[in-house]
Amino acid sequence: MLKKYMSYLGILMFACFSFYYTDRAADIVKRNDPIMKEIMKNKDSYKVKSVNAIINNDEIIPGINGIKVNIDKSYSEMKKYNNYNDSTYVFEEITPTISLMNNYGKYIVKGNSNKNNIALVFKIIDSSYIDKINNILIDKNIVGTFFIDGIIMEDNINSIIELVNNKNEIENLGYDLEYSNDMFDWTNNLISSITKENPRFCYTEYKASEVIDLCKKNNMYTILPTINVSNYPFLSIKNNLENGSIISFSMNNEVIKELPSIISYIKQKGYNLVTLKELISENILY
Repeated sequence: MLKKYMSYLGILMFACFSFYYTDRAADIVKRNDPIMKEIMKNKDSYKVKSVNAIINNDEIIPGINGIKVNIDKSYSEMKKYNNYNDSTYVFEEITPTISLMNNYGKYIVKGNSNKNNIALVFKIIDSSYIDKINNILIDKNIVGTFFIDGIIMEDNINSIIELVNNKNEIENLGYDLEYSNDMFDWTNNLISSITKENPRFCYTEYKASEVIDLCKKNNMYTILPTINVSNYPFLSIKNNLENGSIISFSMNNEVIKELPSIISYIKQKGYNLVTLKELISENILY
């Protein structure tokens, strides 16, 4: 019995050593492949350093991921054609040392200034403006982020669905103009049932511990807009526009009237109009 056991053990050890030396041999061949040598020689020229998020007390501006060459995946891709080709490099992202990730307890005041993105935020406490805004955004071929009160949402499901169908983002503005523990989950669940996504953001125009604490508890970020717009909307934006701006509209007839001109002006200045999700994204690869 012992002899049989030792025989099996010997076979197992031989197999292990065989696999080990086979892998070593394959690795040596791979490292000496001209394609791999070219990848190793050039990989650092494609590296882009990450940009740390900026934290100022209880405020944060998102960072930007860096990129580096994924050596093994790039090699595998080039070996398909048995030729070195820099257009088939495969990249992976490098997370900044200081990142927005898990920093839920700070107010996001703008997007990163190294990206020329701007987000339009619409604060909805009156359902009469929903369809009007949606039509303007469709006409201008852009998207926005809508913070909608739970009561408004309950009574205007079809309009909210239309917003979602047009790729707009729906977020939690509380319930009956208040962020409260008992109704917060209800509003979040309502948003999830309509959008099929979990809400990501809360909204405030002043620093409020009850808001940011509740949102942090639910792993949601709190937005503190860069520009708040109500009266004289075009002038308010023209005088304060910059990379990463979060522009929040308190809806009224003046905003509706000037919104098409505002969007055209922002586009003419070379900015991209995106949702909040994209604005704060630290991704560099899309």
